[in-house]
Amino acid sequence: MERLFSSKEDRDQFVNNILKEGRCDWLYEELKKHDNPHGNQLAWALSAVCDRENQWFEKHRDDIVVWLPNVKTQGIKRSVLRSVVPLPLSVEKEGEWVDYLFELTQNTETDIAVKVHAIEILSKYVIRYPELANELYLILEDNLPYYGPALKSRSKKVMKKLTKVLY
Repeated sequence: MERLFSSKEDRDQFVNNILKEGRCDWLYEELKKHDNPHGNQLAWALSAVCDRENQWFEKHRDDIVVWLPNVKTQGIKRSVLRSVVPLPLSVEKEGEWVDYLFELTQNTETDIAVKVHAIEILSKYVIRYPELANELYLILEDNLPYYGPALKSRSKKVMKKLTKVLY
């Protein structure tokens, strides 16, 4: 399959066209069809679209948790979760989201950047449901020695927030 773009400038032009033509929903639907490098490029574009304009993306939040757990391409997960971080939390599918996010944080095969975004979203659920704080705290504490600098830093920040919820 042909590459969509080969540089950040090409991606930005693609994103400009998506926004100008009002094709954000098309981009989202197209991304769902591709669990491969092509999908990774679409996800990269999606996160750039959401950086500029993300209110349209909220309507897809509950659909994301249906298909994203089946995606193998870590870059797609990273970009999609990065775009979900600023959105309000799901109410309708909160159980699915919490389960999926806990699974990502505990899976040794999950890329660090994916875990960073998963932990960020999960920490927002903990504010809503403080009874989850201890579980998340223990997971982060147990895995801290194995995390790289970025994940270790994010985990420590989240653990500090969790301490306030726990005590």
